[in-house]
Amino acid sequence: MALLIVDDSSANLLAYRAVLEPLGHELCEAGSGMEAVRLLAERQFALLLIDVRMPDIDGFETVERLRRQLRRATPVIFVTGAGDSHAMRRAYEFGAVDYLVKPVDGDVLRGKVRNLLALYEQGVELERQAALLLERQQQLGEAYALARQQDTNIGVLAHDLRNPLNAIMTGSHLLRRVPALPDKARVIAERIDRSAHRMGLMIRDILDFTRGHLGGGIPLNRRAADLGALCRAITDEIQLAHPAASIDVECEGELSGSWDQARIEQALSNLLVNAVQHGVGNVTLRLWGEDRDHVVVTVRNGGTFIPADQLPNLFDAFHKGDRSPSGLGLGLFIVRQIVRAHEGSIDVVSSPEGTTFTMRLPRHELGGTVGSHRGG
Repeated sequence: MALLIVDDSSANLLAYRAVLEPLGHELCEAGSGMEAVRLLAERQFALLLIDVRMPDIDGFETVERLRRQLRRATPVIFVTGAGDSHAMRRAYEFGAVDYLVKPVDGDVLRGKVRNLLALYEQGVELERQAALLLERQQQLGEAYALARQQDTNIGVLAHDLRNPLNAIMTGSHLLRRVPALPDKARVIAERIDRSAHRMGLMIRDILDFTRGHLGGGIPLNRRAADLGALCRAITDEIQLAHPAASIDVECEGELSGSWDQARIEQALSNLLVNAVQHGVGNVTLRLWGEDRDHVVVTVRNGGTFIPADQLPNLFDAFHKGDRSPSGLGLGLFIVRQIVRAHEGSIDVVSSPEGTTFTMRLPRHELGGTVGSHRGG
């Protein structure tokens, strides 16, 4: 680090040098305010020690001219032979960190300079860290904007894919209704229909993903529903799609409330399919009325123990298990978005005996009248 000493007296400059050289820093000297201005135009200094009274421009005017060139962290020490209070106030108004009256004690000056240089180093480091932080914030802002734009593009694409997909599904339905359709053609039509249905579920998941990521939340259309009846219907559908699966349903207490039935079905379907695909043995779906305001739903399966540090990542978008390579990895992400939209909570615990997902859903009964709600 370099220090700039400004004094019109060569004797004073020599004395300052003798006092400050033991600190081991570079010492630069200026015999006038104008010379100091010239030197500071060429480089920065870690400290400015400047005399107040000089013949061309005094110390105050010199510092005034140097305001834009000095680092914010650079300390300024004014030295004067006249210790009047007016000059002292003016020195501090000019941003001085100290105001010394001649004769200056060498040990005191050396100690002050040593401490101020340490503070200067800290200030410069803080400025560097602040600049890096600002740069990082700008990068994150740009990345966030790009991600939002990509999410928007994905949502638009998924939305636009529904029209040709609907045409494919309509065509396969009409084809299957053709009289005397050859068996081979009927099999092909049914295969097209199943594939189109699976693609439709993927498109729905992508649209729900973009709604969740773009901050609008998944829209809800609440109405009175019985979770017990709803769970039994979903279980029957999952059993038909996975004949080898065994799903037990246990219901207890009052299970009515106001929910978006289609969205709850979607969440339960995702949880049950996840349990069937990743579990071993029976899957248990249990529901009970926790109190007059909440219903609790758990889905439990046996199988591989999931380490605790991996559990939070299960709800991340595009998180895929090894046993579902064909999926998008959005199932559990969407479950969480649906539960949040209902102002509920979902948790997961795992042990060597099995893994359990627990949804806690508010009933939201509104005097028998249920309106639309958008949750986020």
